[in-house]
Amino acid sequence: MATLEFIARSGASVTAYGSMEEMWAASPDLTGFGFSLNDDWYTISDSKSNLDERIVADGAYEVVRDWRSQLPLSFSCWYRGKTRAAVRAARNQVNAILGGGGMVTVRFTDQDEVTERDVSIRSAKPDDDRGQLAFRFNVISAAPDPHRYGAEQVFSGIGVPSSGGGLLFPLGTNRTTGLVDASAPYWDFGADGTSGRVALTNDGTTDAFPSIEVYGGLSAGFVIRDQTSGKEVRFERAIPVGSVVTIDQRTGVAIIDGQCDVSGYITSWDFFSIGPGETHIIQFSPLGTVSGTPTATLRFQSAYVG
Repeated sequence: MATLEFIARSGASVTAYGSMEEMWAASPDLTGFGFSLNDDWYTISDSKSNLDERIVADGAYEVVRDWRSQLPLSFSCWYRGKTRAAVRAARNQVNAILGGGGMVTVRFTDQDEVTERDVSIRSAKPDDDRGQLAFRFNVISAAPDPHRYGAEQVFSGIGVPSSGGGLLFPLGTNRTTGLVDASAPYWDFGADGTSGRVALTNDGTTDAFPSIEVYGGLSAGFVIRDQTSGKEVRFERAIPVGSVVTIDQRTGVAIIDGQCDVSGYITSWDFFSIGPGETHIIQFSPLGTVSGTPTATLRFQSAYVG
């Protein structure tokens, strides 16, 4: 069964089901949210690149690239409850999520995949229920980024690169079994080192940009390097223990502790994307001295056109 979720930044959500009208007809006591998509979800948004007519020849000049505009999305939804109190609570829940003022994540699940978009709610109008136990509401929204995105992959706890031993050298065998096992004597050359690297794979159909989070303490900042493409993002500012810097590579904005814009401390703006079907190796390296246990987290979603 297809589902449609509206998820506010607070985490509050409403889930609607795609076959509810048919199910209600068969089961009059069934309650909950239902929806129809209005065929927008897999649409490719309009091109915003101009076509310039040729003055003394037929046709127009070729477009170097068709850049895509925002994507309007509309949804027809409804709710049915068992009591008037349930109907009022459902309407209040919908209004709180859709009218909260922030971007809303819309996640659509069908028989093939789960994809989502962040949207701006342009309008949401519930019909007058006239005292009944059901109501309808139409949602008009726009996705500033027209691409669809798969489930978020979170690669957390990427440590500062460090050397290590990582070897056990056997000195003999188990006296009883004659085998080299855990009870046999050995030299322990220390724990494994850490590479500070992670592999990201884009299973989608268009370029996708990983987002970056780096946790302090770092006295002079950090470098995140795409070893596959050679591109790197360099941030040169102290990050105290307990603070975190987030960089959105798609917009080029850096924020510290979710409050202050520190984009001016990015000294290498060579933002990297991962192409469709590609796997890239990403390296985290500190600048200056290290205090505490600084780590990096990469958040990544495969991206799809239309």
